[in-house]
Amino acid sequence: MRIPDRDTAVFSTSAIDLFASALGAFILLVMLLFPYYRHAGPDDSFARTQDIMEKRRLASGQVEDLKAQQEELQSELDELTESNQGREEQISRLRKQLMDISNQLAAMPTKITEPVEIITPEPEPKALTDGVEFSILGLATEVKSFVIVVDMSGSMLAYEKLMIDSVLEILKPLNESNQFAIVGYHGNPQPVLWSFPTGNNLLPATPENLELAKTFTRSLVRKFVGSTPTHFALQAALDYPASAIILMSDGEPNSPPGFIIENVTQLNQFRQTEIHTVAIGEYTHNRNLVLFMQTLARLNGGDFVGVSK
Repeated sequence: MRIPDRDTAVFSTSAIDLFASALGAFILLVMLLFPYYRHAGPDDSFARTQDIMEKRRLASGQVEDLKAQQEELQSELDELTESNQGREEQISRLRKQLMDISNQLAAMPTKITEPVEIITPEPEPKALTDGVEFSILGLATEVKSFVIVVDMSGSMLAYEKLMIDSVLEILKPLNESNQFAIVGYHGNPQPVLWSFPTGNNLLPATPENLELAKTFTRSLVRKFVGSTPTHFALQAALDYPASAIILMSDGEPNSPPGFIIENVTQLNQFRQTEIHTVAIGEYTHNRNLVLFMQTLARLNGGDFVGVSK
């Protein structure tokens, strides 16, 4: 059998030798120049590289420290959370016990007691006793001379008859051994005084003078007007040579009651004139009037009484 012809290509060894020689030369140059490679760039490149590596090393150490602290804090937080959870459970248990006790108390029957009103009895008016000359509308005194001071303000119009009857009741037991005067007062708008007799004089309680006094008292009701200048009237009454003053009024004075009490009590400190007070009308509804009159009388050796319809 005949074998076909083939073309056979044969590589030349000269080209391979050339490449091998070039590669060997390159390797030799690299080995010779490698120690000087780091000087090829800028002078501080290597230093910066080392600095960066050092910072990374330090940063790595700080990270480790922070991680260690984080783990420690997390462990502490876990312990506190566990402890707090125990306290919350205890608080919840106590609250439940308190609620149970409250429910039990609410369910138990309780005795309901009615409120008891404490009633303080009114003091009995002073009665006549041995050595007492007469009583003033139920209040006893031993003095012989009086100034009757009558409130003539506009509000007294509602108590005209009551005022007249009260003054006549005071005059009724007087006799010639007694001396008296009557002073009416109001503000119109300035303080005005109406007096019997005129001036700062006292009259003996003769039948004739008592009749004149009754007529004068009845005439006062036509002059009821204005305000209540009680302070002015009391100062005027203290100028009389009387042993007692009897103040009759239905309302609070114009001036502050505390000021009147203090001033009149000081003026009367050496005179020692008894000052009795009579509240006219619906005095039980006027607590301030009652307190004023009670205090004024108590601090000046007198008594207080109320006269209503």
